[in-house]
Amino acid sequence: MRRRTKRDFGILLAVIAVIGSVVLFNGQLSRSALANEMDTWRRNVEAKRESEGTELMTWELLRKTKGTLRKGGKFHEDLAPFNGQKINIVGFMVPDEQFRNVTEFMLLPLPIECYFCQIPPAHDVMLVNLAEGQTADIFEEPVIINGTFTLHEGEGVKFFYSIENATLGAGEMDGELNRRKLKMEHLAPQHEVNPNDLLPGYTEQDKNTGN
Repeated sequence: MRRRTKRDFGILLAVIAVIGSVVLFNGQLSRSALANEMDTWRRNVEAKRESEGTELMTWELLRKTKGTLRKGGKFHEDLAPFNGQKINIVGFMVPDEQFRNVTEFMLLPLPIECYFCQIPPAHDVMLVNLAEGQTADIFEEPVIINGTFTLHEGEGVKFFYSIENATLGAGEMDGELNRRKLKMEHLAPQHEVNPNDLLPGYTEQDKNTGN
């Protein structure tokens, strides 16, 4: 009887393990599909803007940044001419602490729920400070930002780069912007990390970009 009980218990554990693996695999596929969908959306908006004559800074160039926030960034030589210059860039808004009437936020090539529990690679994060007197909500759609690009050099920086005195508009010409709806757990600052919510390429280990 005991042998049969142990055998049945072993079978149950095996079934649970298989089901867990299937759920995890399907979840990864779902997140991968979402990441691809959001990346394609942003790229299409960028292509349309460029076809209309707007010059854009690309995330591909920003992603050539190496180093760590603690030790300092190693910027690609093609970034240097943009330092202190006005630029345009398309991306997704991510809240810092507030999500309504913000004066600053983070811009990323892919959307995440919030910066505290879903930490992206440092070279994928642009701090945006809006022009004096301007505020904005966190929106679902890609936005286009215009402002002064600043490289943050040296050790112990919070961000590799920022945009100062920025203005914001819908990424798609004449497009609408809708307030982003955030889950309640993401409204509290610096809450628990949940790796299962991360999009591909955005993990807790990717706080820095490496060498």
